[in-house]
Amino acid sequence: MTSKARFPGYPLFDTAELIHEQADLELYPGLQAALMALPQSHRDDFHIAQRFLVKYSDVSGTYNRFRSEIQRFLNYTWHIAKRHLSQADSDLLSSYFSFLKTPPASWVSRGIYPAFFDSNDQRHQNPDWRPMAQRSKDSNAPYSVTQASLNASRTALQTFFKYLMAQDYLQRNPLLDVRKRDRNAKPSLDKDADAEVRRLTDWQWSYLLETLTQLASANPKCERNLFVIVTMKSLFLRVSELAPRPVDRGQMRTPSFSDFRRTIVDGEAYWIYSIFGKGDKTRQVTLPDAYLSYLKRWRLHLGLTSPLPVPGESTPILPSAKGDAIGKRQVQRIYEQSIVATADRMEQEGYGDEARQLLAIRTETHYLRHTGASQAIEAGGDIRHISEELGHANATFTESVYVNSEQARRRTEGRRRLV
Repeated sequence: MTSKARFPGYPLFDTAELIHEQADLELYPGLQAALMALPQSHRDDFHIAQRFLVKYSDVSGTYNRFRSEIQRFLNYTWHIAKRHLSQADSDLLSSYFSFLKTPPASWVSRGIYPAFFDSNDQRHQNPDWRPMAQRSKDSNAPYSVTQASLNASRTALQTFFKYLMAQDYLQRNPLLDVRKRDRNAKPSLDKDADAEVRRLTDWQWSYLLETLTQLASANPKCERNLFVIVTMKSLFLRVSELAPRPVDRGQMRTPSFSDFRRTIVDGEAYWIYSIFGKGDKTRQVTLPDAYLSYLKRWRLHLGLTSPLPVPGESTPILPSAKGDAIGKRQVQRIYEQSIVATADRMEQEGYGDEARQLLAIRTETHYLRHTGASQAIEAGGDIRHISEELGHANATFTESVYVNSEQARRRTEGRRRLV
């Protein structure tokens, strides 16, 4: 297929705000005509994919990632492979990933275009839209796909196929039999293949937690260190999200115990924590059951009357000696003190190299946030849910920064080789 060849497909799904209006296609005459020209099996594919996307329409970043991947996969399945979804198997998926690495020029746009546009109170397909986009400023640069992008494609399709199996639309997940090499991007000679995951090892985290627990038990002044470190790691917090910060018209918002709330879901009680975070956005994080004992311990140390927060409680989470709340720099200092204390213990117990490695990141507070999220995902947590609690716009970014399970397995196997 040459660069002058016509793109055989078309956009299928509108934005998260408008996906519900596509149910009957009344406002989409062009799409309706295109679908009616296809076999009934293809129209069934469209409708079940639409129902899947509706489930994610309340999370715009994840929705956009899934929409992009699914309409690209459907266009390939229908127009290139000449199949429908219920026929998806490992051969189809292997050829699809090969296609993503070297797509025909007719499938790639120079720039990003919306899928639909308004005209005469209807939504029309944009003829400039393509399943792939060349984002390089160099108009002559060839299209290339990164490994992170291929991983994101796999994540989206994995979630989609699980849904199709739950709906009895597929009998088996076709991704299970796709060889790893078929999902890998072309090698790049000028880039390090291993993305750095900036997190503590499980051993470092256990050592840090044990050290702070011992210090707090011996000296009440260290209770704050224990609470801050456990909270930042367990709730995926940035330093700034534990300190007062300006909001509208110069007013300050101080994290208080009223930000902890008990809620009932399906008859079961859960605790959540509301965060006013980066970009002045509010998000909620579910408190792990194991975290509640640390919250109770901190409140007991502060002399508060109830073991857990009560509605309307205005006491700052991290009160200062003056009665207000400690600031960002003090939270940062608590982290540094905790890291140094742990490194000192490592040195005393004969772990000199490990102590120096830990000291090298004594100012890098984001290691706690990354560690908490990475461990949650590795333990089987839904990456979409973790992404929301981190405050990310989409799960693709979360996966590229926090997940590197294949690299971990490879390094573990490598260490076990005999000389």
